[in-house]
Amino acid sequence: MTETASGQRLIAIWFLRVFLGLAFLIIGVAKLTGSLHTVQTFAAFGWGQWFRYFSGLLDLTGALLVFVPRWTCYGALLLTGTVGLAAVLSLARPPDLWPALSLTLLAATLAWLTRPRRVS
Repeated sequence: MTETASGQRLIAIWFLRVFLGLAFLIIGVAKLTGSLHTVQTFAAFGWGQWFRYFSGLLDLTGALLVFVPRWTCYGALLLTGTVGLAAVLSLARPPDLWPALSLTLLAATLAWLTRPRRVS
């Protein structure tokens, strides 16, 4: 990999870390504090409010892991799974699909860019 390509890769990784970390900190706090939108959304799925708290904790955990370089890949994988499930559940409501799908793709990209590499 050339020096320019590795520099661009590092910039992309840090941009995704900051963007996804902050986004999921906000999302997780909104779920845990019971914002009106999140309460209504989880009530519409009929899973009860306990799942909102569980999902908020997963979002906060993933966001914090994304900020730690050694754990970024694992945090991004956790976020990919949680927001990927949200994207699947949002298929019933098409306007709500795009934010979840976009965040899923960004988190998956970060996981791929920071995956552990085997040195041979």
